[in-house]
Amino acid sequence: MTYHDVGRFDARADTYDKPALQGFFGAVHRATLSFATPDAPGSVLDVGAGTGELLALVHARFPDAALSGVDPAARMLARAREKPFPAELSIGTAEALPFPAEHFDLVLSTTSFHHWADPARGLAEIHRVLTPGGTAVVAEHFTRGWLRVAARLLPRRNRTESVEDVVALAHNAGLDFAGQATVFRLAGLHFVTALRLRKPGNA
Repeated sequence: MTYHDVGRFDARADTYDKPALQGFFGAVHRATLSFATPDAPGSVLDVGAGTGELLALVHARFPDAALSGVDPAARMLARAREKPFPAELSIGTAEALPFPAEHFDLVLSTTSFHHWADPARGLAEIHRVLTPGGTAVVAEHFTRGWLRVAARLLPRRNRTESVEDVVALAHNAGLDFAGQATVFRLAGLHFVTALRLRKPGNA
C-alpha cells in the first residue's frame, strides 16, 4: 500500500463505519465469512482489517477463535481497538505480516487486495502464516465478465487482476485454488468475487 493510500484511510477512519459505506462493506464481509468455512477455526487473521468490522462478525460467529488483524493505517486500527471484541491488532502490510509461520487456521482479506504493493509477496506471506491445511479467502472486485471491460476505463493504480491471474499467483505461492463465489452484486451483476485458497496439509 502506498503512503497516499495509508493517509487517505487514516483521514477516513472516523467516518468509515457510517451506514453509507458499511451497507456495501458489511454485505461483502458477511457473504465472505459465510463462504470461507462452515467449521470453527481456532485462529483467524484479517489482512487489511481497517476498523475491525469483519473481525467483529468473526467473533460473533466463532466466539472462541483467537482473532488478529493487520492494517497499515494506524487510525483505522485505533477505531478497531474501541470495539468490544478481543483481538491482536498490528500495524503492518500484507507483504510483511508480523506473525510467526503456521499461526492461523483462517486468513481473510476483503477489498484490500487492490491496495497491496506486491500481490505475489502478499500471497506468499499468507501461505507462510497459514497452518497446514488452512484456508485463505480473498474477496475483491477481480476482473471477470463485464468488469474486464470496465477495468480498462480505470486509472492503472485502481485496476485489479483477473481471477485467473490471482489463482496463478496463489499457485506460485503454494496455495491451492478451492473455489470462488460472487459475494456482492451490482445491478444484478457480479462485482466482488471471493477466492478460496488452501495451504496443502502435511503428508
